[in-house]
Amino acid sequence: MQVEKIHDLRKHLASADGDAAAPRWKRIGVISPRRTRVIAFAVISMSLVATAACCLLAVWSYVGPDIAWRALGSFGIIALATSIFVALNEGFGPTIRD
Repeated sequence: MQVEKIHDLRKHLASADGDAAAPRWKRIGVISPRRTRVIAFAVISMSLVATAACCLLAVWSYVGPDIAWRALGSFGIIALATSIFVALNEGFGPTIRD
């Protein structure tokens, strides 16, 4: 019986799209979040391709194995720094009501 009352209350408060009638808040970044995500994807993708090339060259003994490890380390640092930048951009941006 209590469950039916809660269900009816939720149904009554629901909007046309099925969500509760509470206002929606959207966080926008300091810089456009879409732009930062696209740039982050491009930077990480280029870094991944360069790392893969260095590792392949190391496997085939065209360069020393230390180059492969340095490339992997550099890739990790670049990917982590880019991800942190995107998160901070969106975290410190203003919040707007949708």
